[in-house]
Amino acid sequence: MPSPFDPELRSYDEDRAIHGSFPVHLRALMAAKTVVKKAIATGTPAPPVDKPYRVVAVLGQSNASGAGNEEPGVTPPPIHPLVHQWPGCGRYRGRKILLAEDPLLHEVPGAGVGFATTFGSLLAEATGDPVLLVPCARGDTSFYPKNGYSWDPDNHDVRHNLYDYSIQQIDSALKETGQKLDCILWHQGESDGPLSEPEVFRRQFDRLIEGLRERYGPVPFILGQLSPEYMNFGPPKLAGIDAVHQDTPNRWDHARFVPSPPGMLNGAPGSGLPEDPHFTAEAGRIIGRRMFEAYQDFARSS
Repeated sequence: MPSPFDPELRSYDEDRAIHGSFPVHLRALMAAKTVVKKAIATGTPAPPVDKPYRVVAVLGQSNASGAGNEEPGVTPPPIHPLVHQWPGCGRYRGRKILLAEDPLLHEVPGAGVGFATTFGSLLAEATGDPVLLVPCARGDTSFYPKNGYSWDPDNHDVRHNLYDYSIQQIDSALKETGQKLDCILWHQGESDGPLSEPEVFRRQFDRLIEGLRERYGPVPFILGQLSPEYMNFGPPKLAGIDAVHQDTPNRWDHARFVPSPPGMLNGAPGSGLPEDPHFTAEAGRIIGRRMFEAYQDFARSS
């Protein structure tokens, strides 16, 4: 029998027991904290715009919702006046467009800086058009059901189907603006490494892309790579998820895979900080720029 102390040899069932859903009392505590975070989430109402929005959906887990810490002494870029958000939680959800200030208001408010605001700022600068981000991410979530959440479009046994949630958010943003979806930004997979066999993950991931394409057309789908460091010191099975991500442009037209910068985590072995798989604020801005460069490739080829 494989040793439980050797992660390379653990079965998926053994890994799911370690990395899967929290014990009941911790799930209850997490749910209570989520209720509070959503209840107090607020933001700054955005000024009206005089041109149509470019609507950008942001899906995935914590690195999509934004968890990056700023380096000491770094002054973050100012909030771009033409980059707004359709909040995914809080008192203004479904009611009012807000300025896109980090942390964005996803299914639960983000914890720090992500890549979406940089992408939105570059898009606004390049086109002169206002950009509406639709934050739909949730940290520590997977296609495999975990803590009552799942990204699997076909799993309706969980309390929170994040694919369905994202559809609701995108549809309401499009109804509010009268526009079409411009593109989708995706970053997720860290949680699925020890939980889903790569072939199962690929099948469920493709179902998600298929469902989004059927609903919104062949809009650009841009996905960011998992952290190279985390793939080294995190669950060994992450390599299989990364391979599925890298192959996505071969399976789907109008899809791009964006590499992530190495050595830029909030905390990693040798950093002197607690182990933390989340990208720093600057790494998020680099990913946002790379995602925008991929987006420009679509514009040039269309």
